[in-house]
Amino acid sequence: MRHGPRHELRLLILRGPRGEGKTLAVFWACAALAERVAQETGALPLEIAIVRDTYTNLERTVLKTFEEIDRDWAVPIRWQNARHEAIVGDPPTMHFSFFGLDRPEDADKLQGFVCGVLVLEEVAPAAGIASGIPASVLGIGATSVRQAGVPPRILVPMNPPDKNHWILRVEEHLAEAGLRGVTVQHFVIPQGEKAIHFRALAAMGYGEEWLEAATAFEAYRERNRAFLESIGRHDLAARLVGGEIGEVRLGTAVVPNFSRLLHVAKGPLQIVRGLQVIRGIDAGVNDLHPASCWVQVGPDWVNVLGSRVGTNLSFEDFLRNEVLPFERKYKLVKARGAGGGFGPGARQGFPFRNIGDPAMFATDGRSNRTAALVFELMFKEGVEPGPVEWSARRESLYAAFGRKGTGDRLFVQIDPDENEILIDGLASRFHYPENKATGEPVADIAAAKRASGIYSHPVDALGYVIATIFPAHQWALTQMRERPPGGPQKESTWLGR
Repeated sequence: MRHGPRHELRLLILRGPRGEGKTLAVFWACAALAERVAQETGALPLEIAIVRDTYTNLERTVLKTFEEIDRDWAVPIRWQNARHEAIVGDPPTMHFSFFGLDRPEDADKLQGFVCGVLVLEEVAPAAGIASGIPASVLGIGATSVRQAGVPPRILVPMNPPDKNHWILRVEEHLAEAGLRGVTVQHFVIPQGEKAIHFRALAAMGYGEEWLEAATAFEAYRERNRAFLESIGRHDLAARLVGGEIGEVRLGTAVVPNFSRLLHVAKGPLQIVRGLQVIRGIDAGVNDLHPASCWVQVGPDWVNVLGSRVGTNLSFEDFLRNEVLPFERKYKLVKARGAGGGFGPGARQGFPFRNIGDPAMFATDGRSNRTAALVFELMFKEGVEPGPVEWSARRESLYAAFGRKGTGDRLFVQIDPDENEILIDGLASRFHYPENKATGEPVADIAAAKRASGIYSHPVDALGYVIATIFPAHQWALTQMRERPPGGPQKESTWLGR
């Protein structure tokens, strides 16, 4: 943390089971860097941004650890700005700022923030109470790591993720974000290391209280394992107690019949030239997380070519920064500088159809400007509203993912390279949370979206397309018409002869 050339950006990933001291390690690593800065440039206080999926989860975890540091380690910590900032030392040596991605004002501040250290807390969701942090936040947050006189650092303390999480391919995402030449280091805390350390301190004569602390921590770990396994969450016991990388299971999946093996194509999907491309749009009107997907369909197949999600972006910025780059990348529209722009004249032989969130047509009460109007002005194309009722989208998604297509393929196939968040959302990241009292799923779409964060949005964008093109009720009627009649074909008893 404190070593290396002053201008070298280092990304340090600390992975370990719950309770092993990851957040405490981050605090003291920052203190070590502040000590180096004091000796070399004097650029104090060291500015540190700590980001998590929600501010509530920051309060439950990181801020509690800071309170323990203040109390148990006699480190003076002064809170300010309604506990969104913490000043360490007098005179200050470290200035921590806390950002929850559920608060648009926090995300806006992060984009213009200047810090020496960026900390991304728990990028992988743990147990249905956190939605994690998307890879795009790494790219946005890294632009803030530019405090003068401070060696730039990004720290990622985390529980072990699921095997498909983006953090395990962080080098690829850094390259996509333009952060080449970054030094990446992975550190793993083995399960039980804290207790081993405490016992070593007791053996070295630092006091019997360390032996008691070791025994207490071991009991804590075993209680966690027993409780998690007693409710059937062996996946969480392996990850949070055993420190193993595994498969995340979060609540009840909104699309329970999705299969990574069967619905995700084995390789990139071919874009059929001349065939209509359907844009599915979730404008993110209320939460600044707009999403879009690109779909081509045939009579018995659906290909999801790609999808994009914006993190704390206005709809207009999302269209410019995410939608158009994807379409230019795959030559759905002309590239900039080649006579390209917006609207029908910029197409490359593809007719488009746009199906969006009905909320796109609502005004904000202050003007007549709607998300649908923003889209129409930019693309010179109209948008048709998808179904308002969640049940229509839910049942159509369920029907589509349960259908068989031609040959060996299922009806829906998803490109494996251009749909990371969509695939994770379908694979239970978009889920109904559990009622903490009964353990039963809370089958409410608003609750599911709150629990699932950004993973709900691309699934919803796809749902508008599926529910419009292949509504569930039409599929059910077709199945009833085509179903062979049941029972005998002719009377077969002696009474019918």
